[in-house]
Amino acid sequence: MRFSYKLLVERFAIPRPTLIEWQKRAKADKKNWRVKHLEYLRHQIELENLTKAEIKSKPLNIEDIFLISVYLFFNKNINYIDVNILKKGLREFAYMNRSSVEYKHDFAKKIWSVSIQDGTQRQISNYHRTFDILDSFTAFQYGLFIQDVIEFIDKIEEKISPSKTDLLDGLSWQELHMYDKYFSNKAIEKFFSQKGLI
Repeated sequence: MRFSYKLLVERFAIPRPTLIEWQKRAKADKKNWRVKHLEYLRHQIELENLTKAEIKSKPLNIEDIFLISVYLFFNKNINYIDVNILKKGLREFAYMNRSSVEYKHDFAKKIWSVSIQDGTQRQISNYHRTFDILDSFTAFQYGLFIQDVIEFIDKIEEKISPSKTDLLDGLSWQELHMYDKYFSNKAIEKFFSQKGLI
C-alpha cells in the first residue's frame, strides 16, 4: 500500500528518517513491533480522515465549538474524554453568569447568550443544542473532535494564560478583549476548517 510519509510526520511528529528505517524493516521483518506500529498509525490516519468526513456532515456549528472550547479553557482538568462528565460541567457552566462588570463584556455575552423567561433578566448559555450534537457523536467521532478542541485551547494558551481568578471575575477589559479575539468565530472557523471538521 502506498502511503505518504508526510502525513505521519505531520500528525505524529515522527522524524522522516525514522519512518524510512521502519519501512525498510517492514519488508524484511513483518513481525517487528515497529512494523506493526507503523501499520497502526497508517490505519489511524485513514480512520481519522473518514471520521472527519462523518463529523463534517453533522450540523456542528461554531457556537457549539465556542461553548465547549471556552468551558474547557477554564476547566481543562476535568476528564473531558468522558462525554457525560463534559455535559455535566457544561450544564453547570451554563448558569454561571454573574452580575459583576466583567459579565457585561461582549465575550461574556457570547458565552451566556440566551435569556431566561423568568422575569430576572438572567442569561444562560445555549447548552441544549450543544448536547444534541454531543449525543449524536459516536465514541470515535467524539474522541477525535475533543482532541482537536484541546489542541485549539493549547494554541490559545501559548498566547494567553488563563487568569487565576474565578471564571471571568477580576479580568481586565484588555484581557477580556484578548479572550474575545482568540475565541472569535473567525479563529474557530479557521482552525477547525483546517482540521477538516467544519
